[in-house]
Amino acid sequence: MRIFDVLEYTGTNPDELAHRVPDSGMADIRWGSQLVVRESQSAVFFRDGKALDTFGAGRHVLTTGNLPVFVDLVKGIYDGKTVFQSEVFFVNQRVMTDLKWGTPSPIDLKDPDLGWVSIRAYGAYTLRVADPQLFVNTMVGTQGIYFVDKLNEFLKGSILTHLNDLMGEAFKSYAVIRKDFEELASAMKVKVADDFDKYGIELRDFFIQDVSVPEAVQSALQERARMGAIGDMGKYMQMKTADAIGDFAKGSAEGGAGSTAGQAVGVGAGLGMGMIMPGMIQQAVSGGAAGAGAAVIPSIICPSCKQAIPPGSKFCPLCGASMEIASRQTPSAPCPKCGNPVQQGAKFCPDCGEKLS
Repeated sequence: MRIFDVLEYTGTNPDELAHRVPDSGMADIRWGSQLVVRESQSAVFFRDGKALDTFGAGRHVLTTGNLPVFVDLVKGIYDGKTVFQSEVFFVNQRVMTDLKWGTPSPIDLKDPDLGWVSIRAYGAYTLRVADPQLFVNTMVGTQGIYFVDKLNEFLKGSILTHLNDLMGEAFKSYAVIRKDFEELASAMKVKVADDFDKYGIELRDFFIQDVSVPEAVQSALQERARMGAIGDMGKYMQMKTADAIGDFAKGSAEGGAGSTAGQAVGVGAGLGMGMIMPGMIQQAVSGGAAGAGAAVIPSIICPSCKQAIPPGSKFCPLCGASMEIASRQTPSAPCPKCGNPVQQGAKFCPDCGEKLS
């Protein structure tokens, strides 16, 4: 028979919340033995699954004076000293930090701007065992060792249940909820704390680190923000077209195209692309020019700045001159090759590409 003269637990695993001594069966303990309980520990004496007494940090001498309930548990006399039986749970009462929680599946909510959205959230919390007896009775039971990971898995059920309820009650919009993390976390702490108390656990802190929507919705929000920054789409397109024309003109001046004809073709292609669709503007801005076999998109020459501009323009996008007035003031002549009218000052025919003198 092993007699315990000193009862203590010196394990160094910080994730252990409870450790039973002995690992199985009952401990034979002498009257007068010492119980050593370290800081952040409590020692709970049990017999037949029932908590008999709890000791806090310090060195305690086990006598009938401080353990009167053990008198009825006396096993007998061993080596001239009375022996009683018990099992002791050393409970770790330090604060357990950075315990993670998260939504395994999204929460579907109705957003006034986005419609139905699937929202996910995650965060962390901290806790400590506040009532060792209640904790061992309700959570540990007869297990020899109890780890914080197991407790975390259990408590996340309470967190997710209350989060679903709270989001359903308090959700206004995705944009608003991202501004209210602190308020939402405070409300969650109040709701969850009562559940933790039932198991002798104190919830110390509760944090919400992020609330997110699917990537597709996030991209739509970013696009909406860009559109809001742009404002007038018509003016935005005019600006991008003018930029494209300017870039082509600059490239032509620096010899970017292979020949004068190639330069004119490139400018015309860029102008047409810029006017046809926004996606083509990006190609024009990147410096792409029509190849030798590409079709030439017609253009006209501004009589004021002498630059090629899209046909049908009411104002020159480069200098702002009124094309309506210019059309009345600028005579035209037939192309010597195709016979179609060409405005005075044009270097190439907009219909057949014939170089004009």
